[in-house]
Amino acid sequence: MSALEDGIAILGCFTFEETALTQAELTRRVGRPKATVSRVMKTLRETGMLEYDPASRLYRPGIRLFELGQISRAHQSFLDLVQKHLQHVCAVGGHTGYITVFDGPQLAVLRMVRGSSPVAIATTPGYRAWPHATSNGRAMLALLSEEEWKLRVPAELPRLSKNTPKDHAELLERIRVIRETGRSYSSDDSYEGVSSQGMALRDPDSGEVIGIAISYPTALVTEALKETVAALLDAMKADLERRHTA
Repeated sequence: MSALEDGIAILGCFTFEETALTQAELTRRVGRPKATVSRVMKTLRETGMLEYDPASRLYRPGIRLFELGQISRAHQSFLDLVQKHLQHVCAVGGHTGYITVFDGPQLAVLRMVRGSSPVAIATTPGYRAWPHATSNGRAMLALLSEEEWKLRVPAELPRLSKNTPKDHAELLERIRVIRETGRSYSSDDSYEGVSSQGMALRDPDSGEVIGIAISYPTALVTEALKETVAALLDAMKADLERRHTA
């Protein structure tokens, strides 16, 4: 394990029920050598991630974690609103929805909302995908300048299927269409048998680009389904933008 993984494991031992623990107990729970845990905890103390009470010899989450939590909480408020709208889209449209953000050169799924249809394309939170090969990813790239999105994708694009953009020129053409039409579609790009429609918008507070996708089996695709989902996503985006410009 890396030092980062060790640090995450140590911090993950604290809960609302157990807000303070001894070093011996933390060492036991993470199952790592005592010297390793001691070294990592020293770094966590020095960076404010952990606090130590010499009287009780207990460790507890530090002020820096509190600050990061406040940042996360402020960000979550907009995500909560996005998820509320997405739940309506999934209930009416019947298919699974996702909220994604950039994570280096890839996308990470933050939240998943199941639709009302018994036939579901399910991807768990934390799953990563290539933005050039997804409807939501290409919509997210479309919000960036050409210089910015080229920094987000590899020079040589991973070819996941025959429908995946094979190079930057083809990706640029897909992005151009998204900017002109406001619609982003994907059909068997990442996986055979999976299609989706996506959109993207910026968090009005942080400026972070957030992607939204509705996925469904390609076998179920009809023009009526595409128009229904597109109209729901358009209405969702318009309402979210209106709420934050009023």
